[in-house]
Parts: sequence; C-alpha cells; structure tokens
Amino acid sequence: MTGKLRKTLDGVWYAAGPAQFLMYGVWTVVLSGMFALEGWWILLASAWKFIGALVFVATIWGNMKQKQMLLLSSTMMSILVGAIYSSKAMSFSDLDTLRGATQSHYMVIVVLVAWGFYLANLCSRQRMEFKAMGISDE
Repeated sequence: MTGKLRKTLDGVWYAAGPAQFLMYGVWTVVLSGMFALEGWWILLASAWKFIGALVFVATIWGNMKQKQMLLLSSTMMSILVGAIYSSKAMSFSDLDTLRGATQSHYMVIVVLVAWGFYLANLCSRQRMEFKAMGISDE
C-alpha cells in the first residue's frame, strides 16, 4: 500500500481526522443525487458530485490547501444547487407535495454547508498549527 493511503487509513482507524473529510466527500457524492434538476442544470449537480469525489481523493493524496479549496468549492456548489432547486421547486401545484419534497432537500443543503464551512475552518486551523510548528502540510 502507498504511504499516503496507509497514513489515511490509520487516521480513519484511530479517528485522527481524515474520517470527517472522507465522509464529507462520500455524503456530497451521495446527496447530490437527490436534486433532480433538468436541462443544463444537470451539469451543475454533476459538477457538485465530481467536487465531492475530489474531496475524497484530496484527503488521501492532496495537501491541506487543496483539501480546503475543494471543501469551499463544494460548499459553494451546495449553496448554488440549493438556490436553483428552490427556484425550480415552486413549480409544484400541490402545496403538500411542495413542502414534503423540499424540506428534506433544504435540510441536506443546510447540513452540507455548515459541515463544509466547519471542515474548511478545520483545515485553516491545522495549516496555521503546522506553520507555527515549522511542519510542511504537504
């Protein structure tokens, strides 16, 4: 096994931090499929899914800066997809269908945005700690 993959697996096993980043990437990929957009908006949801997969990859083989930028990109994509979905959701004619269809989607957006900002802040703090200790984060 490669060194970085082994280090990541050890970090997940001992709950040292990479598990949160990996789970965020996995949940972004999974939950981005909930948003049924049509037309060229599908590309936006697909890009969001792709960024989630890149978070997963950067957790193993990337450095902190790359991980932080991907987390922020994914968070912004969550906001963008949520805004577009909410404008498209108003096309439901039945209000009960509208409420049922959108409440879970809005909750997903809120959770992913809060989680993404938390993890990006965590990357920032870790980078500052590494810099203070004179350790390279690559």
